Amino acid sequence: MTTVIFVHGTGVRKEAYNASYDRVTSELGKQAGVCVEPCYWGHLGSELHAGGASIPAYDSARGLADFDGQAATDEDYGVALWRVLYDDPLYELRVLALRGSAISELAPGQLSPGSELARLGRQFAISARLKTLLVRGGVDQVFDDARLAITTSPAYRNALDGAPPALSDYRAAIARAFIAEAAAHVAQTGVLPAIALDAYLRDELEQALIAELGGSERSIGGWVRQHIGGMVFRMGSRYVQRRRGALTDAAYPATGDILLYQARGQAIRSFIKERIAQAAPPRVVLAHSLGGIASVDLLVEDPAEVQLLVTVGSQAPFLYEINALQSLTQGQALPVHFPRWLNVYDLRDFLSYIGGKVFPGRVKDVEVDNHQPFPVSHSAYWSNPGLWAAIVKELP
Repeated sequence: MTTVIFVHGTGVRKEAYNASYDRVTSELGKQAGVCVEPCYWGHLGSELHAGGASIPAYDSARGLADFDGQAATDEDYGVALWRVLYDDPLYELRVLALRGSAISELAPGQLSPGSELARLGRQFAISARLKTLLVRGGVDQVFDDARLAITTSPAYRNALDGAPPALSDYRAAIARAFIAEAAAHVAQTGVLPAIALDAYLRDELEQALIAELGGSERSIGGWVRQHIGGMVFRMGSRYVQRRRGALTDAAYPATGDILLYQARGQAIRSFIKERIAQAAPPRVVLAHSLGGIASVDLLVEDPAEVQLLVTVGSQAPFLYEINALQSLTQGQALPVHFPRWLNVYDLRDFLSYIGGKVFPGRVKDVEVDNHQPFPVSHSAYWSNPGLWAAIVKELP
């Protein structure tokens, strides 16, 4: 009877492991001659030994009550909004486009209040002061391309087609969209421009752009903040700041386990080795994520009697390529005693990697599709029939 030793990944604790183990047992139990043995090493994982003493405002930031965006300052809202705009420069304009549904229909031939602003946004000349700010911000070479990208977008057109006579929110949203898009253009080169690092310079450039668009005052939020301010905070950094304690509680086991393993992974490898030794041959190690890294390290260092290693959503090949795999220096081949290796990955899982190209002839990579977005995709393998079909085909 083949014994499958199931090794979990980072951040998993007993309850979550039991759920995954039950699924693995159920799926492999359908195969005659297969027995699944647990290898739960979470008791060796990371924990806050000092009760969160290293985390600022830990005790006061553990609650998960709903956040009221309107109670925050303009500064708080601005920081959160820029966090969103750096990822999506058109965000405010898309939201403002929704406001158009409340605008009365125009008479035939009548221009909408936003038409002149739309034209001005496309055509205003770069003044000397604005040019100086663009140079200081490191975006002067990409500003024209950024402006073109924004002003030719459906979000720009839809927002201004439905704009009311009061346009201060729209001027500010356009200015911020120009800045965020220009910063994104530069960031594609791998370097953040000064405008993305210096908030005071960024705000000065924003004010200058608003002036070029015919306005005089910066508008922070306005209609957007009133209607979806809470969502902006949830997407931005102040939400994270206010909930840092609770988010730490949720996230530290995963990141902590990784750091702990890289610094002191021997205890975890020794535990896996013991569980392998206690299992009846022939043996298969089925390991997820960090469990796969630990299993690769173990089987490189120790010729355990394992006939097949199955890694699922594993980072081991990537760590080897960047010379961060503990057991094997980049350029070294897998030892002769290393077992057959089946590596299962999902293109939607950005924590999964392939091994066939870095270990030629030693790894069989199999792609599956968990039909889930990241990061859920990283934990969704156990419900994928393609995973079990790939494993069963390779079982000794």
